[in-house]
Amino acid sequence: MPDTAFRKPRSLDNCEFCGQCVSTCPTGALTDRRGRGKGRSYDMTKVRTTCSYCGTGCNFDLNVKNGKVIKVTSAYDAPVNHGNLCIKGRYGYEFIHSADRIKTPLIRRGDTFHEATWDEAIELIASKFTELIKNYGNKSVGAFSSSRCTNEENFLIAKFARTVFRNNNVDNCARV
Repeated sequence: MPDTAFRKPRSLDNCEFCGQCVSTCPTGALTDRRGRGKGRSYDMTKVRTTCSYCGTGCNFDLNVKNGKVIKVTSAYDAPVNHGNLCIKGRYGYEFIHSADRIKTPLIRRGDTFHEATWDEAIELIASKFTELIKNYGNKSVGAFSSSRCTNEENFLIAKFARTVFRNNNVDNCARV
């Protein structure tokens, strides 16, 4: 028999507004406010993707209309999360179209940042690492990754540190 999570009583006191009830509503009586009035589901293209908020690897569908993400819907055939999403996975997509989003590398010159090409940015980073290692030794540099990365990405940053920096100075924000 269906019930609330952990058999908690239904009340706004324990609701986290994660949208799971909207996702699983069998009649469509509950709708997502962010996507309401922006188009019918058959007008949107669904693009399957992996959530970027943690390394769990939950899958969901971005509902795209006219090149813009309108809403996120659950992917019930997803092997990791089976249609369940946390609040960040379901509603944390507005950064995609933010006017403040940085889309090109920035290099500091004096007190200001200037747009650069990817090649310029990577060359600058490589030269700074080379200079640090030359002046202070290979133990002076390291790599710091994120739990928002996949296991494969975290493996690559660790491999990078061990093969390029030739040390084990690797850390992750999830360690604490």
